[in-house]
Amino acid sequence: MRVLDVLGADRPWQVPDEWLVGVRDRLRAWGEDPKALRPGVFPDFVEETPAAVWFAHQVAPLLAGWIPVLHGDYADLSPALTRDFHRPTARFGGDGHRVQVAATDWPLLVVSGARSFDTAGRLQALQLSRDVASLFVDAPPLAARAKALLAGYNRVLADREATRMHVEADYDTIVQFWRTTVLSEAERAVLPELAGPAAALRYSLDTLRDAHGKLSAVVADNPALDFSQLLARLIRAAGLSGQPPAVGQILGVAGWDVEHALADLRRGFDPQVWSSSNVAWLERAIEQDQELLARSWAAAATRVTVHLSGVLESGPWPDPEVPDLGAIFRLLDRSQEAVTDEAADAEAIVLTPPTGPLTHTWGSNAAPPPPVAEVEAAAPTAAVPAPLEVTTVSPPPAATEADDFVAPEPMAGDDALAELEALIGLESIKEAVRKMVAEIQTNQRRKEFGLPIQERARHMVFVGKPGTAKTTIARLLAKVYKQLGVLETGHVVEVDRSDLVGSGVGTTAPMTAAKFREALGGVLFVDEAYTLVPDSNPGDYGLEAVATLLKMMEDHRDECVVIVAGYHREMQRFLDSNPGLASRFPKLLSFSEYSTDQLIAIFALQARQKGMIHNDEVLAAVRRNIPAAPRGHNFGNGRFIRNLLEEAISNQATRLSRRDPATLTERDLREILPEDVKSAGSMRAEDYLLQKPGT
Repeated sequence: MRVLDVLGADRPWQVPDEWLVGVRDRLRAWGEDPKALRPGVFPDFVEETPAAVWFAHQVAPLLAGWIPVLHGDYADLSPALTRDFHRPTARFGGDGHRVQVAATDWPLLVVSGARSFDTAGRLQALQLSRDVASLFVDAPPLAARAKALLAGYNRVLADREATRMHVEADYDTIVQFWRTTVLSEAERAVLPELAGPAAALRYSLDTLRDAHGKLSAVVADNPALDFSQLLARLIRAAGLSGQPPAVGQILGVAGWDVEHALADLRRGFDPQVWSSSNVAWLERAIEQDQELLARSWAAAATRVTVHLSGVLESGPWPDPEVPDLGAIFRLLDRSQEAVTDEAADAEAIVLTPPTGPLTHTWGSNAAPPPPVAEVEAAAPTAAVPAPLEVTTVSPPPAATEADDFVAPEPMAGDDALAELEALIGLESIKEAVRKMVAEIQTNQRRKEFGLPIQERARHMVFVGKPGTAKTTIARLLAKVYKQLGVLETGHVVEVDRSDLVGSGVGTTAPMTAAKFREALGGVLFVDEAYTLVPDSNPGDYGLEAVATLLKMMEDHRDECVVIVAGYHREMQRFLDSNPGLASRFPKLLSFSEYSTDQLIAIFALQARQKGMIHNDEVLAAVRRNIPAAPRGHNFGNGRFIRNLLEEAISNQATRLSRRDPATLTERDLREILPEDVKSAGSMRAEDYLLQKPGT
């Protein structure tokens, strides 16, 4: 009996002939159904192939896991299932392996392709997606993800409003709905990529950390002593000189361990030698009856390598391949007494790149995707991967020239929400933003169904000490509101009293109105808004600025979001100064002061973003320079840390200037020492005491 061996699974699956026959019969039945959805000609498929058959071909390997590695007789499973319809321009033979990658929204391939269809066609696309998932619920290595996906489809189809959204709403809204609402926690655990690219990367890093820790605990002499050293080696093997920012954001403070490990590797690192030592380590694991852990480690390392190499963004496959999957599968085959003659049939390695964001729709006049590309490599040896052949998972193809091409805009809100989640601390603010997003999405769906909605003014008050990320959150909110369609441009105009209040009679109202008009379509962020209403000057021109703002907020209710920011006590006085203010700003977000540990984490993050490295002693010096709580009213929080880091980098430059430039190494230029971190007293008084709010 032939097998499908998924690297992350417990063991190879002996594929029953009756299962194959059952799936093929179901696909043939769709082919014979005159009511089946048939968008047109799919590349490499016979004419009039149903969309369900094409979708089954795309998703079968992806149900094996996020970036699965497939091996065995059915490593190329899809052509075996769709052979009655599939006519590939290239075939892949040999008992090799296949690494399958796709965009994180791959379960919506058919929904995306049917965007230009009428309501009935879009509903049929959703239904057939559900039907295809049901084909694989009894295939052990595919079952868990197939069942989770099937539950999601059924949940949508059982909810009238959710179904209507899928057949009427824009594609970006549908994607966001799946990322945040459709799946349960348990289902998201087996389909982590559906939460978006950042979640997929976090999952890949977390599973590698877990697998490496478990395997290192039971098999001695691993080639990378800890996770940071392992990740540094994978980064170098992927051809990168430094840690990608997205990885650093997820790792947080732990990222500086990776930076230290990377610095050590610059003294000399051979990816092929390290890859060979990994194979030897995994061989010892298999000999010690730890095959399952060895499989988990190799699968997780492959996922992280794909992320690091940029393969998900159409980057090249790393060379050499790390981990060496060909050698690893030879070990596994030998352990199962299923070794074949490698000289008789060279291994075929197939990398299927992702489609990226799903940008094609069926019934478009877009050109079909490019043909299969093949990349030749040297003849394989026992320690070298086999030739790399590259195929493309085609986006939904063209059908007729009469229909319009539809391509969704990039989902800027995805990046904004990911940036928000990556910020250190601010948990209550993050939760408030999530609720605002959910409220907007719900109201949009209610409006689509003709239901009454309760729109609230979106103007807000931000209160908190300086340096607590008020301006940062305002910018991220503007991006999110643009993506949700609430704001047209999503830009931010930042102003303070000097931008709104004139020096004479009749100058304030025009200045304020001009700034408001500049912010139309985006956010007007009024920093230190309380200065518009001085406590001891009832005739101040700032009151005219406030009155002008209130009038324009009413005249342009849905065209601009106004955010006023400042200290707690002063902002309360500001709201009490005019009877109309409090009602115009229904939401107040309170920004807490950062804890000492959070401030240290911010220092480490900002240092990494600037390409600097440091050790524990540097962080200890940072801790000594942070005033003990409770801190002064004007303490700068994040701004204080930024200035402390900039001062440290300046001090480092001064220290290095005393040395011969020819003797400076890259590590010298990047490393901050404890002596570079000066006390806050050596900083400028205005940086320490008079931090401007909102940063």
